[in-house]
Amino acid sequence: RTRRTRRPTCVGPSIASMLKLLLASLAVSSASVLEPKKAAQPALRLRGGGGLGSAILTMSAAAAGSTGALMYIGKEDLASLLWLNLNQWPADKMLGSAVVGWAVGKFICARNGLAKEYCQLNIVPMLLMILANVMGGGPMTANLLPACFTAAYVYVGFVED
Repeated sequence: RTRRTRRPTCVGPSIASMLKLLLASLAVSSASVLEPKKAAQPALRLRGGGGLGSAILTMSAAAAGSTGALMYIGKEDLASLLWLNLNQWPADKMLGSAVVGWAVGKFICARNGLAKEYCQLNIVPMLLMILANVMGGGPMTANLLPACFTAAYVYVGFVED
């Protein structure tokens, strides 16, 4: 009796390789130096003049925070409804808490005038999310809202002054 060994077939990048890429990009980005903000920035925020970047980031944080909270408490149907039923979100406490943490980071950056820097870096996980969906054979409609957020991050991170 001969024993056959099966070789695993790989259709696309594995989750482990995507996580390694994310970890490497975060490690590199943490080495970047931020210039101090001008003293007028807090006064502008108080008058509602924080800019489009802060508004986009706050909206994104609200979407992520509510999605993560709904995933955490097991209301995946409502989480999917927030995304116009274009995306399906699992009832997963670990993933839900990570998404809430992502939202907290967005709120902190929007509040402290770091929307530009955050959006530049946040393009990486957004592209990874879209790539995971495409490589996993998910519906293309599930990429619509993430692509819109990614485009907004590109605008805020690299175009807006």
